Amino acid sequence: MKICHIINSLSGGGAETHLLSLVKAQKSEGYEVHVISIGPDKKNMGSLHTEFSKIVNKIHRLKAPRLFNPISYKILFNIHKKFKFDVVHTHQPRSDAMYYILRYFISFKTLWVVSIHGKYDTYLEDKTILNFLRKLLMPFLTYIWKKSDHIICISNEVGNWLLGHSKHIKFTVINYWIDLPSLNRSGKNISKVTLGFMGRLNENKGIEDLLEVFTELENTDLELLIGGVGKKAYIEKIKIKYGLNGYNNIKFLDYIDDKEEFFKKLHLFVFPSHSEGLGLVLLEAMSNSKLCLTRNVPPMNQILNEEVGFIFNSQDDFKNQLNLAVEMIRNDHNEIDKKLSNQYNLLNAKYSKNKLFKKIERIYINGQL
Repeated sequence: MKICHIINSLSGGGAETHLLSLVKAQKSEGYEVHVISIGPDKKNMGSLHTEFSKIVNKIHRLKAPRLFNPISYKILFNIHKKFKFDVVHTHQPRSDAMYYILRYFISFKTLWVVSIHGKYDTYLEDKTILNFLRKLLMPFLTYIWKKSDHIICISNEVGNWLLGHSKHIKFTVINYWIDLPSLNRSGKNISKVTLGFMGRLNENKGIEDLLEVFTELENTDLELLIGGVGKKAYIEKIKIKYGLNGYNNIKFLDYIDDKEEFFKKLHLFVFPSHSEGLGLVLLEAMSNSKLCLTRNVPPMNQILNEEVGFIFNSQDDFKNQLNLAVEMIRNDHNEIDKKLSNQYNLLNAKYSKNKLFKKIERIYINGQL
């Protein structure tokens, strides 16, 4: 089987990271796999180009301006014509739109699968024209998705969001999977507790809520490591707002290339995001045997519960749960080990590669589950 994935870029975001895991699994099953990147990688994020190049049969990049340039479609058509793919799997709206437009003018006898990786019109930054366009284009996007042969939503939350835009649209929910390492136990005799956050630095991710709570804590034996990128003006604004120049125990680390090394430093991963499609970074933290604290909203509360970690409902509750987690990390290692064990079992039951990859494979082979 010849499979082609089309995606906006090979930057190190959630969709790209999942795609890397997917192509690894597909290559291990003996499939021929190509990846088309329709745009350049983001300069403020690490690129996964090298990692992809070691796995897939070929990476194709559309060097011409994308979406509205006829040259881009000519290149895309030539690639498709040369390799005669059995399955084309698109990821992210611009890629979905480009392939739909190509298919509209040229008939391909190719199975077209769309993955919807997020609630695209809910991740808004400032009051920009881009936010307006995202909302304006949603009816067009849902129309495009209906023209595909199969739609995959990465979580029930994304599926419910999609139904809010089109009540009768059909899709399959297939979560991201993660690789499960050996279960690690909690450390003993911890003097300084290290908290960590990773994600795009904007209001939606709850970074301001985290900084507000952390700077109000009376306990000084804490460290906060913040991984991720954002607009420089916004980062400077929140540093001033919360007086962070006086806090030596808060460190902004920019984009994290080595996630495994980042998680090794942590005792508690804090993810206070207001809205996610799935929250891959939360699964990554859990897969690294890290105790986690997150907001009590879907889909995070569908991943995490009180048996495996900590969840909070309000800002006051956030502070209380954070204090409770820190106290438990320092003094109740049996309870922490119990949570980590439950966490490992949950991940193995719901997010194992073997189960989820087979679902995607059946769609490729049959066109449906």
